[in-house]
Amino acid sequence: MNAGQPTFISHATHPSLGDEVADGRIAVDQRNFRFESPQVIVEIPLERLEIETGEANEIIFTDPQLPDWVVYTFDKRILDDQRLLRSPHTRFQIKELRSQGEFAKRMKITAWCFGGFIGLSIVGYLAMGLVVRALVARVPASYEIQQGNDAMAEIQQQETFIQDSNFVAKLERAVKPLTDSLPQTQIPYKFYLVDDPDPNAFALPGGHVVVTRGLMELAERPEQIAGAVAHEIAHVNLKHHLRDEISSLGPYLIFQLFLHGEGRLLGVIGAGSQLLIKQSFSQEYELEADSTGWDYLVKAHIDPRGSIELLRKFKAEEDRYKDLDIMPQTFS
Repeated sequence: MNAGQPTFISHATHPSLGDEVADGRIAVDQRNFRFESPQVIVEIPLERLEIETGEANEIIFTDPQLPDWVVYTFDKRILDDQRLLRSPHTRFQIKELRSQGEFAKRMKITAWCFGGFIGLSIVGYLAMGLVVRALVARVPASYEIQQGNDAMAEIQQQETFIQDSNFVAKLERAVKPLTDSLPQTQIPYKFYLVDDPDPNAFALPGGHVVVTRGLMELAERPEQIAGAVAHEIAHVNLKHHLRDEISSLGPYLIFQLFLHGEGRLLGVIGAGSQLLIKQSFSQEYELEADSTGWDYLVKAHIDPRGSIELLRKFKAEEDRYKDLDIMPQTFS
């Protein structure tokens, strides 16, 4: 190698070397690429030199006429060597490598940005959930009870209630083991039968639980009724109505309420009674109510498979209504 000629630390492999790697240096002149080490010298004309990057991001040099020789270096400065850049054959390859490198770099930056966005979204979602729960905890029980009482008063004005002793007794027998095992509060559960052919049930804050005639007729055994009631009571005990209402306010207002007192919170979330009655919950809340309701049934020694049986009946009814192009709100 000529004195003053730039060289680059490199390595070479060949079957004749076995598992050993020859350590040497690379130099480039006007016509040739040259690897030189104490063991070997490899010289490749620039018009035959092939350049690529390896898995470890090393720069690899090969010659199609010497396929067993592989020379590589981790010194990226070799791609700036003016002799390689003057040769059209190697200049084109270096340009392609740099294009690939820039693309990979952009993809990596994009991936990091996307991953950061997803991470921030998850953190924001979790933080929002904690703030919503903290706000829900500030709502006094008396406010929830008043909400439930107001909603129940509206229902009593709009619906026809069943006083049939057989239906009432059937409902009481189905729910008694459940209510006896639920966490004790100062609010007794009150059950109502509504003359509505659509199978449905819902619970309101303040201990109000409404069951329709359609559900009583659809259920074949008490465990199915208890399963529906346990699910609806779970919605109330998990405060899904308040969590849903507060979540709908948007992040900015939620954090503003978090920084202020209880009075402003109650003023903002003064939901109408109809919202409590007709509210549909997210899949997350439905699954949470399923799980909690199931736990209620197990604790009460009620066969929880009744819930599954009733859901299958709901599915059959849903399919029947689809065929008729009519879909009661119950199945929404």
